[in-house]
Amino acid sequence: MVLASALAACGPSNEAAQQAMERAQQAQVNAERAAQAADRARVAAEQAEIAADRAHKAVEDATREINRVADHLERINREREEDD
Repeated sequence: MVLASALAACGPSNEAAQQAMERAQQAQVNAERAAQAADRARVAAEQAEIAADRAHKAVEDATREINRVADHLERINREREEDD
């Protein structure tokens, strides 16, 4: 309302003042939507980081298991070679 009064005092017609007020309101709506989108993007980024951490841990666990099995097979092969 203050904006409309200020514009009216500067000389534009009521219609021009109304249009300026509508554009200002639309800009406010757009800013709020952008802020909401930014919040959603932040949450998505946090979730992606959690998923990446879990995937990294799963790879580390799988690597340890592969190494454990490889060591076990190597021991079996050495024992067979010693028996021969």
